[in-house]
Amino acid sequence: MPARTYLSTLALCATAFSCPAFAQTEATIDARRGVSIYPRAYFNGSQPSTAFDMMALVPGFRLQEGNAELRGYAGAAGNVLIDGQRPTTKQETIEQQLKRIPASSVERIELVRSAEAGFDMQGYSLIANVVRKSGATVRGRLEAEYANFRHGFDAPKLSGEITYGNGDRQLELSGTIYREIDDEHGFGTRNRYGPDGGVVRLDDYGQPEGTTIKQLSGSYRQGLLGGKVRINGLIKDSRMFADISDSIRFPTVTEILGTERNHSRATEGGARFDRQFGGTALELLAIRRDTAVRRTDRSVEGGDEEVSHENSDASETIVRAVIRTSAGAVSIESGVEGARNVLDSRTALEENGVAVPLPAANVRVAEDRAEGFVTLGLRPSGKLSVETGLRGEISRLRQSGDSDLSKSLAFLKPRLLATWAASRLSEFRLLLEREVGQLDFADFVSSASLTTGTVTAGNKDLEPDSLWRAELAWERRLGKGSLVLTARYEAISNVVDRIPVVAGTDIFDAVGNIGSGSRAELQTDLNLPMEGLGLPGVTVQAHGLVRRSRVTDPTTGARRSISEDLPFEGTLGLTHDLPRWNLRWGVNYAFATEERQFKIDELQSDRLGGRLDAFVEYKPDARWTLRMFGRNLTDSPASRDRYVYPGLRGASVQTYMERRELRSGAYYGFSVQRTFGK
Repeated sequence: MPARTYLSTLALCATAFSCPAFAQTEATIDARRGVSIYPRAYFNGSQPSTAFDMMALVPGFRLQEGNAELRGYAGAAGNVLIDGQRPTTKQETIEQQLKRIPASSVERIELVRSAEAGFDMQGYSLIANVVRKSGATVRGRLEAEYANFRHGFDAPKLSGEITYGNGDRQLELSGTIYREIDDEHGFGTRNRYGPDGGVVRLDDYGQPEGTTIKQLSGSYRQGLLGGKVRINGLIKDSRMFADISDSIRFPTVTEILGTERNHSRATEGGARFDRQFGGTALELLAIRRDTAVRRTDRSVEGGDEEVSHENSDASETIVRAVIRTSAGAVSIESGVEGARNVLDSRTALEENGVAVPLPAANVRVAEDRAEGFVTLGLRPSGKLSVETGLRGEISRLRQSGDSDLSKSLAFLKPRLLATWAASRLSEFRLLLEREVGQLDFADFVSSASLTTGTVTAGNKDLEPDSLWRAELAWERRLGKGSLVLTARYEAISNVVDRIPVVAGTDIFDAVGNIGSGSRAELQTDLNLPMEGLGLPGVTVQAHGLVRRSRVTDPTTGARRSISEDLPFEGTLGLTHDLPRWNLRWGVNYAFATEERQFKIDELQSDRLGGRLDAFVEYKPDARWTLRMFGRNLTDSPASRDRYVYPGLRGASVQTYMERRELRSGAYYGFSVQRTFGK
């Protein structure tokens, strides 16, 4: 089904090429700087409410969040700038920040294709810059939202933002409190079957989950020493809950009750200074983040009780300096970055009050890392631009506690990006680069799951993976729409997957390196306004990614995919704007996904059924937005199959297969939004 829809989408695109109505666009293109400018009026027919809505309509652009979990600043970037600057915070997603910006306060969106424009490209071939209106004014937004689930939980939300600007000075304040309900958990069954398919256990299972989040953030910007300084801060409190019930009705009647509680507190502060010196720009940056997590899981069966405690305290300190200069068709960016990351983690497991020994249960990990980089941008002709760069990274990691370790790492990461404008409507992009992963500090520490009864050991010998990537993309502009086809291949060394770890006489599953592997991907991104097909106001958007990875399983010796690689990801959406009635409605379908983990004594497969969402939005005037929505309208299940073995998968016979299937049901809600200011 996903593959057929994927091919149908490509066929639709082929039809679109012949539609003459796609030949016009209202964007202003600065070919010399590699920038396409989309003014506010470009989006009027689509009635966007926020900058996030506007971003979805920019031809050829697909928002990428980056990875805020990466340590440091350089590798964690998304592909969006706000007022020419990358967001300083790592605690908030780009989507969250864009949804706080009312569409009425956006002056234009710039789609940047070359570093010659003077922007930090952050390693992307395309970035978008959201430029807000300037001048002395007060702007803001208030929003209330509510959603209700059929299993009795609800998800309320209140949020507000205010921005005051006067010349170079600008103050932004925001606050929100909301509850998220995990719609991939709910109620269903968790049955077990023997190797011959016979029933071993029948179990009515429930695991509703949710998180309550409170957040305050603020920033202030003003002129200083001929440049601009910006300071920002954030406080975030998250409380996660899960209430678990196992009602076993065969072969014997047994009741198992469990709870999971996770309390996380995070603070973040940052400062940035920017200044122009003629054709040279200087950027100085400093960030500090602290996160404390307290987690307790409990399981009770009759008179027996198991309790797991995981406490961690993490901090990150970053300093960074960058210089950018350009002269004609040449641009140069160079800089240095230093970061210190520390994790103190303590894990304990008790059975009926008796401590159970765990390997690497109490660990402190500290990393000092420095990176230097230089990027050279060239435009040999009006149709060709080339960007080449080199990053050098050195780090020293020290582990103490239940096990001691000290290791030093050094890597060079070259990169080449070439962009060729074959015509006014067609562009090719070629990317060659080396990328080195980061070690996840959590993989050095043991963890226990009372839900599945498994223990994952910490692995002090873990090494980062590295890869060489080759990518070719073709973009075809379709007036206000676009089609982007991307082919990607990665040759990977030190693949991070699952390995056996020996502790005394016991063998545990752990995260570790399993040798070389490969990954190939084919991606399609379509943004297709349908005016040329006689459907004014209708836009079709599609995203599809086919992935195939191969690696050798250390337990069985067989070739298989890399753990957690999704073979297919895809979405298909349609929106219909009716400006005459101030209405906008749409539907979005996310195709089913399946991900596998190849543990040493277990094969786990997680499947999420295809899901349909829909919304209707009404604007009684320019300031009010009323929205009703329905999500998971297909009531698709979230399933997990566990094939469990008594020992290593390659040396033992399967004990049982456990199938957990949960549904949260379709859920509905509404939101009310009010903007103020100009």
